[in-house]
Amino acid sequence: MTPIIGIDLGTSNSLCAVFEDGQPKLIPNAHGSVITPSVISISADDRVLVGSAAKETRVTQPERCAWVFKRLMGTDRKVEIGGHVFTATEMSSLVLQSLKQDAEAYLGMEVHDAIITVPAYFNDHQRNATKQAGELAGLNVRRIINEPTAAALTYGFHDRQAEKKLIVIDLGGGTFDVTAMEVFEFSHGKRKPKSAFRICRERWKRTPPPIR
Repeated sequence: MTPIIGIDLGTSNSLCAVFEDGQPKLIPNAHGSVITPSVISISADDRVLVGSAAKETRVTQPERCAWVFKRLMGTDRKVEIGGHVFTATEMSSLVLQSLKQDAEAYLGMEVHDAIITVPAYFNDHQRNATKQAGELAGLNVRRIINEPTAAALTYGFHDRQAEKKLIVIDLGGGTFDVTAMEVFEFSHGKRKPKSAFRICRERWKRTPPPIR
């Protein structure tokens, strides 16, 4: 059976995981780390670099790099780096493609399907842009789910019968989000989950602009 990978496409860093041996397992990248910087760059010989290699280039040749482009998802803004023009969707697809390759190397098989998380405040345009990025990366995006929902699912995975009220705090590289959630088991569709999103959202002013 072909596995479905879960992807956290983050503002600063991204990662992917697979359900293995009864629990989620983070997948290491080519450098042995489970965290891949959400950075892309174009080298002097016109190669696309993603992750740690691109992050290193950011120090010496920032004009050839792009980062925090997740903030541009769902917009028409384009970014020029190294003589090439990219949309946020295209840049995100390069990160997703790198994660897909890491997952295939780890699992020893092709990966086609993925679930990607997005911030709870993402609108339809941003969610569609994320799905398009996955498709450009060669992934069949089975579902787009909210990041706090993913956190709550992981937290309650081993205690599915319990009803809980949670505060999910996401202290990310680009934004700070706090979500209040009520979690419970579905019962013949008679009860619907409740959640309150965007109780608190603060953009970190220390975060650099997308290019330089």
